[in-house]
Amino acid sequence: MKKIAVRPFLTLIAVCFGCNADERREQTTFNRDIAPIVFEHCAACHRPEGSAPFNLLDYADVIARAEQIAFVTQSRYMPPWKPKRGYGHFVGERGLTDEQIKTIQRWIDEGEQEGAAADLPPRPQWESDWELGPPDLVAPMPVAYTLNADGPDVFRNFVIPLPVDETRYIKAVEFKPENARIVHHATMMVDRSGAARRKDELDDEPGFEGMSFGEAQDADGHFLGWTQGKTPYAGSDSLAWRLEPDTDLLLQLHMLPTGKAEAIQSRVGLFFADGPPKRRPAMLRLGRKDIDIPAGASDYRIRDTYKLPVDVEVLTIYPHAHYLGAETKAYAELPDGREQGLIWIEDWDFNWQDDYRFQEPVFLPAGTTLVMEYSYDNSAKNARNPHDPPLRVRYGLHSADEMGDLTLQVLPRRAADLPQLKRDFYRKWMLQEIDGYKMLIAADPADWDTHHTLAMFYLGSNQPALAFTEFELALEHNPDYVEARVNYGIALAQDKKLERAVNHLKEALRRQPGFVQAHFNLGIALHMLGRSEEAQPHLDEVIRQRPAMAEGIERRLQQLRR
Repeated sequence: MKKIAVRPFLTLIAVCFGCNADERREQTTFNRDIAPIVFEHCAACHRPEGSAPFNLLDYADVIARAEQIAFVTQSRYMPPWKPKRGYGHFVGERGLTDEQIKTIQRWIDEGEQEGAAADLPPRPQWESDWELGPPDLVAPMPVAYTLNADGPDVFRNFVIPLPVDETRYIKAVEFKPENARIVHHATMMVDRSGAARRKDELDDEPGFEGMSFGEAQDADGHFLGWTQGKTPYAGSDSLAWRLEPDTDLLLQLHMLPTGKAEAIQSRVGLFFADGPPKRRPAMLRLGRKDIDIPAGASDYRIRDTYKLPVDVEVLTIYPHAHYLGAETKAYAELPDGREQGLIWIEDWDFNWQDDYRFQEPVFLPAGTTLVMEYSYDNSAKNARNPHDPPLRVRYGLHSADEMGDLTLQVLPRRAADLPQLKRDFYRKWMLQEIDGYKMLIAADPADWDTHHTLAMFYLGSNQPALAFTEFELALEHNPDYVEARVNYGIALAQDKKLERAVNHLKEALRRQPGFVQAHFNLGIALHMLGRSEEAQPHLDEVIRQRPAMAEGIERRLQQLRR
């Protein structure tokens, strides 16, 4: 029988058991191992025209910050992603795998080698500085605004005209801050009333201060906003929102001083849909306006609920709080007793806010209760607490105040259910807004703009007597506030107090002679008093300024003659 040679086999076994896996593995290099991670997960923000403060596009960029990159990825501070994974599934979830994080550290430990040029993948390319491609309409702030070098953070609203000569439908919006280092976040609303434009004209500075949007509204159930690192949503024709001629975009910027004066002139890109939408969503906002957090309280909690009257699908969710926010959680209590998680941020960070779009719409049947539960830490242990030592903090519109909101974009399962949903939710929303503005006035009784806004909310909730009181207080603190005089005049006319209405409308015109809304409402009020000859010059002035209103004026006069 032939002998079998065993020595080579034994030698092979000895070599395998004696080797080390790390010794067999090739050395980690930037070009082969690190560049793919950075290009996929970092470059979208860390690039020219991106929102991050420096670039990460080549070996020199990355090696200069290698230790920092290792630290922020191991702590999972970067890439930024706050929601608890698995408690809601969202589009564009950011994050590195454990193996990718280990690879970055291993590259540093092995000497941060660049590697062979042939291993470097193609550098990311962008068609333009717009992530969604060239917009159909680019709308810039009309003039630049200069942020002071120091002082508190600033909330300021800028009116951006949207020049279209026919009704268009918008499927996507992309915001370019143009000076991202000073912008914490941006929110956009649509103003079809002209009220924001008139408010902007009250002084010579671009825009006006505050977090109140006045008569501006959401874009047909869409939340338009921007935060650092946010990827714009391409949208769809089926859920586009309408853009009518003579519409303004109200851009609210939350800006942070940097130690030197900074100019900003942001741009907004709009992308047109092919036609009207097939469906229209609604925005639901839960929250509490009676927030009052004692100094030193480490676990202050708020809770709000809303019971859905119709079947809906939840498309997007946006939690909001300020620096004292510690934990934000939202879920749905289904009619059968089960709980459906929506979003849970265990370590809230005011500097990393976003709105989150679900990978698949979350169906919630009628009878479901939406629940939001937030906690706040106003103790000295909270490193983000803006007050040292801690102070009592109440609800307010400045970031050193506190807020607690949860906004959800929902789509009724049946299009015919949208009016019912909006009516039902409006009652809840109106009462919350009134509570909030009463809190603001308690903190600053001389705030004439807040008195006016509260007056408008009282009118919307059919409480004219309370509205009249707030109008009077607004005008007491700012007699030149002609918009408040006009709205007060309208409210008085609707309450059949025509002589008082005429007096306020005339006073508005004395202070601002060309105010077309004052001319229109004064003309109508005089007609209602039977003083047609006195009314006609005012209506003629309206038609001179706004020829398109002629037909509407005639219809209104015909109604009065009946």
